[in-house]
This record gives sequence, C-alpha cells and structure tokens, in this order.
Amino acid sequence: MENKKASLPNDQSNSSRLLYVAGWLGVVIATPFFLWVPLGLTGLVPSMIDVFGIVGLRLPAGVTIAGLLLAAVGFHRV
Repeated sequence: MENKKASLPNDQSNSSRLLYVAGWLGVVIATPFFLWVPLGLTGLVPSMIDVFGIVGLRLPAGVTIAGLLLAAVGFHRV
C-alpha cells in the first residue's frame, strides 16, 4: 500500500509558515495604535480622541483588536 501521509509534514511546514506570517502581519497592524497612545499622551502627535472623537474610538480599537487576534492565531504554536 502507498503511504499518502508522506506529504503531510511539507503541508504542515507551509501552513505553519503562513500562520507565522499572519502573526507578524497582526503585530504590524496593531503596532501603530500601540505607539500612538503614548505619543498622544506626551503631545508629540494629536491624541486619538482629537482625531476620532469619543464615539470614533471604536475604529482604532477594532483595528487593534483585529491585529491582536490575527497575531494570536498566527503565533498559537510558537
């Protein structure tokens, strides 16, 4: 009989590499918002409240959480 699972490690290698790239993509998506908060508090850049308003803070919060979730999925085996 043929062993059809011989290509499985190669497939896992490709999928783990793709997940690793997705994890770093999530970190890259979330990083600007993490940097914006302390820079906005020090006055070097306009604060998020000045740019988005109180109600509009949902947009950067949603993007940051999406990036963090993508990073969590990408790095779950690291």
